[in-house]
Amino acid sequence: MKSLPERLASLCGPPPWKVGMELDVLPATTCAFYSKLLGEGTEILDASRLLMANRAAKSDYEIGELKRAAEAQRLLFDSVPELLGRENISTCELQNQLDCRARTLGHCGMIRLRGMNIGTGIGTVTSGPDGALPNHSLFPIGGKGPHTCVSQGGSRSPIETNTPVIVDYLMSLSGYHSDCTRMAVRGTMPDGALEIYEKTRELLRFCEETIREGSTPSKIYEEMVTLAHDKGIGDNFMGPGKLAVKFTGHSVGLEVNELPVLAPRFDEPLVAGNTLAIEPKYTHPEWGVLGVENTYAVRADRLENLTEIPEDIITCPE
Repeated sequence: MKSLPERLASLCGPPPWKVGMELDVLPATTCAFYSKLLGEGTEILDASRLLMANRAAKSDYEIGELKRAAEAQRLLFDSVPELLGRENISTCELQNQLDCRARTLGHCGMIRLRGMNIGTGIGTVTSGPDGALPNHSLFPIGGKGPHTCVSQGGSRSPIETNTPVIVDYLMSLSGYHSDCTRMAVRGTMPDGALEIYEKTRELLRFCEETIREGSTPSKIYEEMVTLAHDKGIGDNFMGPGKLAVKFTGHSVGLEVNELPVLAPRFDEPLVAGNTLAIEPKYTHPEWGVLGVENTYAVRADRLENLTEIPEDIITCPE
């Protein structure tokens, strides 16, 4: 590290230098360390957006890695019925068991989220009123969590019969993340919950029919929010009331929350190779979060679904 100034001089000539760093995630103390090391004449600039934009369009190899992750994800969801059928299982324990299955399927065990003090596990499983609780995070699913100090995800309360269970999992075999959400139930899904779930699926079908290279992320977000209101699920769309998150999808790759984002102010058109996790979700005070999520690759004329996993409600006997 002490030889960095000499290395820069050999590559760029003598100072003063302008050095780009990822200032959106670089701690202030680390930035101060580099500033002192490189000398007063060095200007440290924020290169975050430049570096993130460089990763936004994925190569065929990278998309292939997402497909590999999605195939393992399919096998993971196949294990839900047997686990959900275990007597008195809680959402926390179901989440623990699915985490274990994910590792045995090859999950690398690491989730990369961009941002300071933002963390998540391999997956989230919530159900009922406990699942409707928001938390400190920037996710459309909160959850009571196993403890007050870990107020995110599944709780230790047994899963109730005929109550929706949402299963949202990230799979990463080689550092590239695939993101997928499916619904499950012990017994029978309530008619009202099923109706809401089908409306979120209709939002996803709308995206599949309309998004392609050249589509504008901010416009897609506005159209999805408008359509949610038209379908009667606008008030708690993407979270409870005023605590709803202001996005309907995010890009995935080496990090879970890459660019572009389906959100306001993201006005640069999509390009072929962008990989989007689109996740229309709705929060109900009694049933918890209901919704669906797939990971897609943007193509010139369509969206390619990388998570070809059945969207039918996952069920098990009472």
